[in-house]
Amino acid sequence: MAVTQEPFYPNIDQLIRDRAKTHVDKPILSYADENGAFQNYTGADIERLTRAAATAYRKALPKKPGLFRVALVGVSSLDYYIAFFALQRLGLTSMFLSPRLADQGYAHLLAATECQVVIAAEGSVKTMERVRETSGSPAVVIPLLNLQALSKLGLEDGQIPPVPADSKQEFVIHSGGTTGLPKPVVLSPSAWLAQAAMVAARMPRANTLTTLPLFHSFGLATLLRCLVNGTTLAISNANRPITASIINASIERTSSKALVTVPYILKFFTEIPGGIERLGSLTQVIVAGSAIPNDLAEVLLAKKARIYHLYGLTEAGALMEAWPTDFRWVTPLAHAVPFLKFEPVGEGNFHLVVMPGLPAKVYSNREDGSYATKDVFRPHPTDPAVWRFVARQDDIIVLINGEKADPTPLEDAVSRNLNVRAAVVFGAERDSLGMIVVASDTAKTLSKEEILESIAADLDLGNSRVPGYARISPDAVIVKKADTPFPRTDKDTVIKPQFLKSFAADIEEYYEARSRATNEAVEVSDDQIASRVRHIVTSALNLSTIDDEADFFALGMDSLQASNVRSSIVKSIHLRGATLATNAVFEHANISLLTRHLLDLRQGLSTKEDSSEALAQALLEKYSNFTPFPLGTIDEGPSCVLLTGATGAIGSHLLHNLLTNSAVAQVYCPVRASDCSAAYTRIHSALEHARLLSHTDPATHLSKIVALPCDFTAPNLGLSARLLTLFSRSVTHIIHNAWSVNFNHSLRSFEQDSLRSTHFLLTLAASSLRSQKPVFTFVSSIAAALCAQPSHAIPETLHPWCAVAGMGYGQSKWVAEHMAAAAAETAQVPARVVRLGQVCGDTEWGTWNSAEAFPMTVQAARTIGALPVVDDDEEESWLPVDVAAEALAQIALSPEQNGAKFHVLHVVNEAPILWNAQFLPRLEKYGLEFEAVPQREWVHRLEASDQDVKVNPPFKLLEFFKTRYGSAQGASQPKFETTQAKRWAPCLEGGVDISEELVGKFLRYWMEEAWVKKPNDGDR
Repeated sequence: MAVTQEPFYPNIDQLIRDRAKTHVDKPILSYADENGAFQNYTGADIERLTRAAATAYRKALPKKPGLFRVALVGVSSLDYYIAFFALQRLGLTSMFLSPRLADQGYAHLLAATECQVVIAAEGSVKTMERVRETSGSPAVVIPLLNLQALSKLGLEDGQIPPVPADSKQEFVIHSGGTTGLPKPVVLSPSAWLAQAAMVAARMPRANTLTTLPLFHSFGLATLLRCLVNGTTLAISNANRPITASIINASIERTSSKALVTVPYILKFFTEIPGGIERLGSLTQVIVAGSAIPNDLAEVLLAKKARIYHLYGLTEAGALMEAWPTDFRWVTPLAHAVPFLKFEPVGEGNFHLVVMPGLPAKVYSNREDGSYATKDVFRPHPTDPAVWRFVARQDDIIVLINGEKADPTPLEDAVSRNLNVRAAVVFGAERDSLGMIVVASDTAKTLSKEEILESIAADLDLGNSRVPGYARISPDAVIVKKADTPFPRTDKDTVIKPQFLKSFAADIEEYYEARSRATNEAVEVSDDQIASRVRHIVTSALNLSTIDDEADFFALGMDSLQASNVRSSIVKSIHLRGATLATNAVFEHANISLLTRHLLDLRQGLSTKEDSSEALAQALLEKYSNFTPFPLGTIDEGPSCVLLTGATGAIGSHLLHNLLTNSAVAQVYCPVRASDCSAAYTRIHSALEHARLLSHTDPATHLSKIVALPCDFTAPNLGLSARLLTLFSRSVTHIIHNAWSVNFNHSLRSFEQDSLRSTHFLLTLAASSLRSQKPVFTFVSSIAAALCAQPSHAIPETLHPWCAVAGMGYGQSKWVAEHMAAAAAETAQVPARVVRLGQVCGDTEWGTWNSAEAFPMTVQAARTIGALPVVDDDEEESWLPVDVAAEALAQIALSPEQNGAKFHVLHVVNEAPILWNAQFLPRLEKYGLEFEAVPQREWVHRLEASDQDVKVNPPFKLLEFFKTRYGSAQGASQPKFETTQAKRWAPCLEGGVDISEELVGKFLRYWMEEAWVKKPNDGDR
């Protein structure tokens, strides 16, 4: 499309004067009356009417020297448009106020902008008078003039002087107030007119129908664009409802070839025959305000509707336009490209930040002058300049287990149903998600059951688009009647924080019902329990049959499904007063075990647990058979490393060590991802989050990365035969760092993705075609030997079962250690087991995940004003993550020592810090204010504090803190030998001093970055 730049206009007065000459008899505005008939107004008409209105308002306005702000409140009628033009022609600043704000919102905006005059439409006069009286605002309220009254004043011959090109007048738009009071955003008329000319030059010239109010920035932008390019703007009657039939008739009556609206209105066109086809017949449908739900977008694409989806912000103007081949994707406008920064936020997604310097950017919320939009995008798999909106950062829901769920796919899928007015997902800090559905007017006569039945397919569709832990079952949907009021913006977008607050009682009742044994529980006989459990589990996993001995986790059960299974059991099986533990489903992780546990509960017995040791031995026997392969013949080539777990805190630092090591030529990184692009994005994001990219040269270092999508539960990790052949010929070192980190899972549940993948990697090393088998380094944990009781320190060697900590996590590491030893003995694989201790923030930045136990303990200083003094003090052997990664790299890449094929090494800090004597004073020195209290008193204070984990995050670990600090004395921390580790990794020699400076870095990171965010944002 040829781009023709429109003339530049410094202000609206000059533009209207020009249109009076260029459009003497051509319409530039067309407004519908209450019967739907449109009246056209030429450029000359608008100039005459606005000049008369300006003369009238000049007489009515207070006589004040200089410029001042005048607010306009009311629906966007023609009178409202004329008043806006009149104020602009007087050189005054116009502030647009939505007629749907709360009184406190009006009062706030008037005070914040020092606005002293309000022009109010008839329906808003009483409201503004009330606001003036209750808030003490000095603002004078003047009625909005209607055209009929204006014509009687005989002011059309009045004259007004031109507004100077360098006038300081402004527009003021306000935010929707979705997260609190609305904020005023000051805009420059000249900048917005220039932007309108730029956008108009890129779009087909077409007469346009708009449904948007003028008090929204996109409605204002549409008006300016049409004025600049001289096309007719048809405006829907502000007092009539917006329906598909009315819009359709308006398009016919005005011969409009373009429609400007919001995504919600497009849904109306699916409700009338030929509605989608009507959209497809237009030159373009211009949409902004929010993302188009994917299901609706697919229908529009199929019908070849010409959608121009513009992405922009009141605070920064138009920023991106639709990608030509698929409007769901957007690409930055040329003028905005240098000022848009996409910051990785994990999962392959990026947060858009508008940098200083963009002329249309008028608002900042960061110290560097940038504006963080809180809009999250993902990049196109092949075109780095193309992006797709994913969600608002505010929308992401963090479950109590730390899983992050994007509710958008679920809400979009259900919202498309004609029986649904609004669909909002809830579940922050809970164990599972639910949804509130407000019925639409078309569903007024339907029962709750009928509505649930009508949305079943849509809910299934939404569930198919989210991870298992984020799925919602039909019994987790709360249905509200069609006439139920709920908070929404003028764009008819749900105001989520207020919505969830208004339905808080419904949500609380839903979770309480899930957790208690209700009267719905049925008294079934003991011999019926197995079949009842089998039915519940198969339904939860959507499977037809399940072997009674099949492990739930191996079958793909996630924490949400486990929670749903527990809830269904509590509701449908009478336990005779017994309580089913929260984690019972994973603790008894197959149908047989769970059935036996329920029977024991009914009889008041303690369940006789299967011997974890027997299970460990069985797993060890199953996964310790390695075929001895002869040595291969390939000995040429540089060092190539296969690294798992490259996206975690340790993994990203370990990867950085390998990339910057000149002896390493290639690093293969299998990560959970759908394709190579997504895999690389995850790795790159992890490096950026760890602030390691500044120390990494793209050409020299990042080019070594080979990102591979994989599935740790699949045979051979889901990797192709071609890749396996490549590995057998080129890989010289394997570092197995990936592991399922879930302290609720039993040992059995670590088999499929952790133990099985370990066996595969050991077999890969054993079957290598190289003349020296790859060195296999397994990143274990001190949890595998935490209960050993030596006379001095726990030695660097394998330990019997009695040494392992009593959690599935540590037990699974113990099994894997012995698997590595078996591979070394039977298949001659050089194997190194590295038991890693407690890791803390890095030495350069102090980045330490604030969701971990120690940082959250410190955060209590902010929330309850106190920190615990531990009985007899306590040594903390924290090892900075960058030092831990350096040690792992040194151990993994070191040549063989002593001719042995198997080694165990402890990577822990031998320079511990004392909690009472050192750590607490250092926190205080760097500005943390707190009261040091005995540990049990601290627990009592936490227990009595605010239970809202959004404002008091440490409360979520109350049970953990009770165990750690609620006993008579602090827990004794065992010592670990480090002799061999220091020989292999010199960086560990002497330990790492957790100095005052380093503690200051921890605290600075928490206070300036981690704690300033909402708690459920996490550190990323």
